[in-house]
Amino acid sequence: MKKLTNLLFSSDSFIFFISLAVIHGVSFQVMDVLTVANNPDSVTYLGIAELDFNQSEIRRYRVIIPFLAGAINFVFGNLFDLLAPWTFEGDFSLSMSFLIVNNLLMALAGVFVFKYVYVHTGHFISSILGLVSFLTCRWTGVLAGTPLVDSLFVLVLVLVLLGLKTNNWQMLIFSIFLGPWAKESFIFIAPIIFFYAPIKKTRMFFLFLVSGILVFSGRFIIDALSDTPPLLSLGKDVRHLTYIVLGLKRLFSFHGIYEVFSVTGFWILLIVPAVLNGKLKSYLIAFKGYEWWFLVSVIFQALISVEISRMLFLLTPLLAVLWGKVIRGCLEQPQLNKLFRSV
Repeated sequence: MKKLTNLLFSSDSFIFFISLAVIHGVSFQVMDVLTVANNPDSVTYLGIAELDFNQSEIRRYRVIIPFLAGAINFVFGNLFDLLAPWTFEGDFSLSMSFLIVNNLLMALAGVFVFKYVYVHTGHFISSILGLVSFLTCRWTGVLAGTPLVDSLFVLVLVLVLLGLKTNNWQMLIFSIFLGPWAKESFIFIAPIIFFYAPIKKTRMFFLFLVSGILVFSGRFIIDALSDTPPLLSLGKDVRHLTYIVLGLKRLFSFHGIYEVFSVTGFWILLIVPAVLNGKLKSYLIAFKGYEWWFLVSVIFQALISVEISRMLFLLTPLLAVLWGKVIRGCLEQPQLNKLFRSV
């Protein structure tokens, strides 16, 4: 009982429940108003949750979240159907099951985002506000409220960043084995782990080898269940590289600029005090090599994706750190210190 009490009243639990509270309302509204039948990604994952693997040759291997949602739906589906809004279009119980899984994973990611900002800033208020910038991004609510699997990939990436920052090899090993199941684009993150993780390269090679064997064994089984040639999905994955030219054109259009802006929104205004204080350069220099390579990797993923802003959302942990640093710099100003003391 004492261990449970300590867990419930720990700082991690506090951050988790705050994150869950912020995410849930927006994500439920997203689930309630969006018609998932118009989203081919969601249709794929809903099918996988019902063990139908005759889905997209690219997306059907991302089974963890659909399996979890399917299990919740199996246990609580009848209850969810009784609570379904009469205006909801589609399978409410299964959508609600995805909502629960994605809300919990996003809230857990929020805990690690807070930790990641805190190890950079060492300041509680700055870390909380950095976390808020992550939680209030428009894509956070969408990914938490829609039958998608991005929440797991976000969690993996935050674990990678925090693991590298704190030399936590357990987080990195966990990411090595979970990342490929979250999304195939983890392959662009794997080299960052390999070259920067505090693990011997021989052991690292072995870990990636075992992870690869498990992943391709799983893919082989899924291909057999769907009666699909094993190399078909790999060919379609490689074809994404042909989207780079189109991605560049979209990125440097008005719509592309707005897509980039929408990831961070008006948090971008924090650049102004950082520039006025002459500290922006020092904030950026403080980022390590693996964080800059992470930035390059995400931009590359965005260029080969059909949804630029959805991929750029993966940068929000880095942005949360930047905003946290700027906020701490602002709070250290004499005028604001005096204001807080008076309050």
